[in-house]
Parts: sequence; C-alpha cells; structure tokens
Amino acid sequence: MASEALERVQSEIADYGIFWQLWPLVDLRSCEHRPVGVEVELIGAHTLDVNHLDPACSKCHNVKSLLLIIANRIIHNVVKHNHVTCDVDSRPNSILCLLALGNRPAVSVGIDVWWNDANGKTLETDLLSKIKTFLAEYGIHQH
Repeated sequence: MASEALERVQSEIADYGIFWQLWPLVDLRSCEHRPVGVEVELIGAHTLDVNHLDPACSKCHNVKSLLLIIANRIIHNVVKHNHVTCDVDSRPNSILCLLALGNRPAVSVGIDVWWNDANGKTLETDLLSKIKTFLAEYGIHQH
C-alpha cells in the first residue's frame, strides 16, 4: 500500500516536471547580511502552454496540492528532527513564469528553514544534505 502511494506520487512528480531551487535567507538587519536559513522552493507545472495564466485552474491547484504534500513530508521527515524553525510559504492562486522553463507558467511552494547562530553552518550542511537525499528519493532534482 505504501509503495503504491509512493509510485503514484513519483508518477505525478514526473508528469508535473517538479524540481527544486535553493535560496538563502539572510538577516538584513546586520551590515554583513549573515545567513540565517534557507528556502527550499518546490516548482512544478502541468502544461507547456506559455499563455496559460489562470490562477483558478484546477490542474494548477492539483500541482500546488502535490507540492504541499511534498513540503509537509520534508518538514515531518527531515526538518523537524533538527530543532529548527520552519514554515511552508504557499502563495495562493499564484503563477510564476520562469525563464528556466521557457517562460511557461508554473506554481511553487517554499519551505523556509531558520536556525540559530550556535548550530548554523553545521546544520545548514547536514540539513541540506538530508533534504537533497529525501527529494532525490522522490525523483526531484535541483534546477
């Protein structure tokens, strides 16, 4: 049963061309703009049509729902065990057009992860490695 669910999710991941990007979160209050976390952004699309810009599209909502499922699995299986603060940032009804996708529309979900100074650099390396491994198991690669 669990393997069937994983296969279904992996099939949808392939259908939607889901990938991830990494963005630094920095403390803008300090002059040195020190890193305080990362955003792991999950991105997917259901169409190649560059003119598809309908925020009410049910298929876009399906992609967004899958991205939220993946984000929550990352939080529950990887992030929460590392004593960091995290938040899922899902912009409702938003479509982005990415040059990397030939300007075709996509939807995204971001996972913001913050750490404290005491465990920052070590945690960043270890946590990112765990997140990359987790996403690779689902067939999701960095873009």
